[in-house]
Amino acid sequence: MEIYTLFCVLILLSSTPFAVADSHSHYFFMTATNDSTSDFPSYFTTRTIDDITLYWYDSENAIVERRVPWFKSTFATLLEASLDQYRLQIGLQRFLKSIMVYLNQTEGYHILQRLEGCTDYGNGSIEAVFSYHYNGKPFMSFNVETANWTADVPEAQYFTETWNENTTTTEENKYILLNTCIPHIQELLLLGNSTFNRKAQPIVRVTQVPINNVSSRLYCRAYGHYPRDIAIVWYKNGQEILEEVMDRVTLPLPDLLYLTSLSFNITPLAGDIYTCKVSHSSSTVPVIQDWKVSDDPLHQTSGPSNGAVIAICLAVILLLVVVVFGAVSLGKSRRQ
Repeated sequence: MEIYTLFCVLILLSSTPFAVADSHSHYFFMTATNDSTSDFPSYFTTRTIDDITLYWYDSENAIVERRVPWFKSTFATLLEASLDQYRLQIGLQRFLKSIMVYLNQTEGYHILQRLEGCTDYGNGSIEAVFSYHYNGKPFMSFNVETANWTADVPEAQYFTETWNENTTTTEENKYILLNTCIPHIQELLLLGNSTFNRKAQPIVRVTQVPINNVSSRLYCRAYGHYPRDIAIVWYKNGQEILEEVMDRVTLPLPDLLYLTSLSFNITPLAGDIYTCKVSHSSSTVPVIQDWKVSDDPLHQTSGPSNGAVIAICLAVILLLVVVVFGAVSLGKSRRQ
């Protein structure tokens, strides 16, 4: 499963437009592999609105699984939706095999991924994406302006020329991307009104992880917030630190919430105070947490850890219990 996750991240980072405030995205992700020996499905697909997964389908179960209760398929029945996904599965697996044969790469492990969808930036601008990645790298992509496929690598030239010969299909791709994708976003936002309009306050934690004897890394994490947009600012002794020197990560959580982390490396000096300020639309008051470098450099590492403290407390309690029961037993034996 880790290799599937890795390649999905590669597609997200390289092909999905960066979401900004007031923007919404709608994408289909499909992955096919030639590995039929592992315990994981050789094909799976998802449909998302923003970062929320609407459904999941894989070759092992062959059934569309709805992931949010308010999502309604455009198909009349679950069977029809599953059959449609099966047809897409067969098509992507055949395309993967065609690429492997054409490139004479029939041995070893190979993976093909398809990304299709659009982003509405809320200011009248729209970006449509339809692309294929082979073994984690861009392979070919569709240009909606010219209604043509373009090769991202020389090896894909043969396939783009072949597909561009079918102008009926290319014009259909252009129409779907420009005329149906955005209305689907509005429809899904309306269906998931209770999800998209809710507010969830983040839980903020500041932690320090030693790197070596000299430097450490400070993390400010906001857990469980919704919506996604959140402002995190670091200060050192009251002076704001530029975010350009930090690493920001935002991840969707299984419960339709988000986790955001902002971290950077420091060289702790006695007396320095680092402050993390988190502002989110779920609260009118920002959350502020300080992390202070101790005047005693040994104080930060020489004290017992939480686990050690708990172990010591348990040992003391156990000793007291033994002493009490021993005293009671001794008293009884003397009376006897």
